[in-house]
Amino acid sequence: MKYALVLFTLLLSFSTYADDSAYEAVREGVYWDQLYADDYGTLYCGAAFAAGDDPPTIEHVYPASWIAEANGCPGRDDCPMDSYRSASSDLHNLWPAVGRYNMSRGNQAFGEIPGNTPRFSGDTCDYERTSGRGAIVEPRDSVKGDIARSILYMIHWYDLPDHDMLPMLIRWHIQDAPDDNERWRNNRIEELQGNRNPFVT
Repeated sequence: MKYALVLFTLLLSFSTYADDSAYEAVREGVYWDQLYADDYGTLYCGAAFAAGDDPPTIEHVYPASWIAEANGCPGRDDCPMDSYRSASSDLHNLWPAVGRYNMSRGNQAFGEIPGNTPRFSGDTCDYERTSGRGAIVEPRDSVKGDIARSILYMIHWYDLPDHDMLPMLIRWHIQDAPDDNERWRNNRIEELQGNRNPFVT
């Protein structure tokens, strides 16, 4: 409960800003210090990081730009709405990611790509992305369910659009059931933020 109070205080102190200050407060005061304070792996490739390492980036699995757009804002840096601040800083949607995969994904939708061609030459990570307008990203099979449940949570909790991914997300949710790490993460986020992702439980 004390962690929920700390999180609420951080969010409240940034409530007058029209940018990503709520997300930045969670990133600096909660995410690395309390959620990922111990050893962990990144979302897209499972790259191992130890406690005390310089952290990688944070991926909004449901892109912050989509959240801003759904709230009628021109972009994430100009969205002075509590609904945006709350959704963009929600821990259930935030995952550690190596920078180049986070940048490569951007705000592209997830999808299924025929064949198996890594995005980066010589890469052993099962991360694929098509090129051009309407590009899609396909993550490794072992995190498709994690990604699906994060997005399903965001769609449900914040009444956000599914960007034509709903049937695939439901399939990924069924095919890749929650593992011990995802259940641990859900429990820990409940301690910090005060709510669970019902799609995990």
